Amino acid sequence: MNLFQLLAIFWRVDEQKNFSGNETRLYFFLIHLANRSFWAEWIEFADKRMVANANISLQVLKSSRERLKEAGLLNYIPGGGYRVKTKYQILTPSPKPKLSPYYNNTKNKNSKMNSNGKKKGFVHTGSDFD
Repeated sequence: MNLFQLLAIFWRVDEQKNFSGNETRLYFFLIHLANRSFWAEWIEFADKRMVANANISLQVLKSSRERLKEAGLLNYIPGGGYRVKTKYQILTPSPKPKLSPYYNNTKNKNSKMNSNGKKKGFVHTGSDFD
């Protein structure tokens, strides 16, 4: 998967999950690190450095990466102790995320449930602007 497809999928998932600025910044910083390390499968980075580079608190870092993990965009193994760094893995999610029920097309041409203006005397074309 190339970088542009990865970013396009991120923005599609963002439309559903409504990521915060901190979560978006963290994801793009991880993309930068992955690119800089020639797309290694796992990237190691210390939490203290991540907090300083992303300009966020440690608690925000933890909640942001957990939310990105729940969305299927990344995987991570938390580091612990003084010298153990957190390992991050950029995942390639499916290109077609699940749509919410709001966007499902529920119109049926055979049913006559939608009678917008048919009894009022103007021509009904089925357009949203009638």
